[in-house]
Order: sequence, then structure tokens, then C-alpha cells
Amino acid sequence: MFKLHKVFDSRHYRRLSSVQKEELKEARDKVHQAQQKEPERLREHLETFNDAVIAIIITIIVLQIQPAFKASQYLEFLGNIVIFIIAFFIIADFWYDLHIAFSYFIFKPDKITAICDFCLLATLSLLPVMTKWIMMRDSAFAVTNFGIVYFIAQILKVFVQYFGAKPLMRSSQVMNIMMVKTSVHRIIIVFLLTLFLILLSLVVPKVAMFLYILIPFISFLMPNNSRGFR
Repeated sequence: MFKLHKVFDSRHYRRLSSVQKEELKEARDKVHQAQQKEPERLREHLETFNDAVIAIIITIIVLQIQPAFKASQYLEFLGNIVIFIIAFFIIADFWYDLHIAFSYFIFKPDKITAICDFCLLATLSLLPVMTKWIMMRDSAFAVTNFGIVYFIAQILKVFVQYFGAKPLMRSSQVMNIMMVKTSVHRIIIVFLLTLFLILLSLVVPKVAMFLYILIPFISFLMPNNSRGFR
């Protein structure tokens, strides 16, 4: 792209024949058309990439469950299944929110949106480690670290939705103000809720883990218009 641009802006362009100039013009038009379609292609690729990575994350988590080879290990086995279900619903809730965002708000994502999305997926990729940690040692420290990863992922999800929807709202100053207020409001709620769960995990980690699955379950039951920017 840089070389093509330099050819058009330099003295070398004047030395080209009429046929070469026409070929160069056609090449520039094709590049321009590709640039026009690039945001839509990026949107499709991001959705596909999100689906693939999240599917892999869930698969890794379920592989952490060890079967009960002895009767004495059965209760531990059931506990690990519960932990898997918690992690599954948390990740599934993230996937659904991304699906809603790309369906209703994110039509022409830019590079910032892609970077935020990659950071979100990288953070969610830590959940298998956090889940394994809880399975191996059901402690307040393990649940707290799980909550920290969950909090970071929630913030990154808001960033994906904000930067992804910003081009759509750029034509309306009122909508842009509403979007900013909504994003800030959601960040504050996520911060307070996560802080409560982390403090709760220091006292009763099992209750905190139960709430981690209850929250995404309630989120699933919410109407779609309550999950996005209103």
C-alpha cells in the first residue's frame, strides 16, 4: 500500500506509459474497493474467531475434570462438574453478549475494536487455569483470582461494545453521549458487583462461586434490549 501510494505521488508516475498508468489506476481502484469492504470482512472474521476460541476454552475446561476412579473421589468429581458448569455459563454469557453486540451494534469494527476483542479472548483463555486452580484447591485465594479474571474480562467486553458501536453512533452526538454514559454506568456496576463477589469469596468462597453462575444465568433470562446499549 505504501509503495503504491508513493508511485502515485512521485515523479516516477510521470515516467509511466499510458498503458502502465491505466493498469496502476485499476490496481488502485481494486485496493480502494478492498478497503471499503475490509470492516465488514473484519466483522465476519472476528465473529468466527470468537466462536472458535471460546469453543476451545470450554473444551479445555471440561478436560480438567478427572473421573472418579474410587468411590471416595465421587464427591470431588461432582464438585468439579459444578465448577465446570459455573465456568461454562460464564463463558457462554460472554459469547452471547458478543453475539448480541455484533448483531445489533458492531457493523464496521476498526483495529481498536479488534485489539479489545483479542484482549478479551486472551483474558477468557485464563479461565481454564483459574478453573483448574479451584478444582485442585477450593480456597478463597483461588476464587478471588477467578473473580479478578472475570472482572477484567467484563471490562474488556464493555470496551469491545463501546469501540465497536462508536462508528454507528458517530453521526449522532446525542447517541454518542448516551453510549458513553451507558458504558461508564456498566463499568461501575461491574466493578461494584465484582468487588462484592471478591470480598465474599474471602469469607465464603463456595457461596461466591454459586453467585458466579447465578449472575450469568440471570443475564441469560434478561431480554435482549437490556443487554446492549439503551
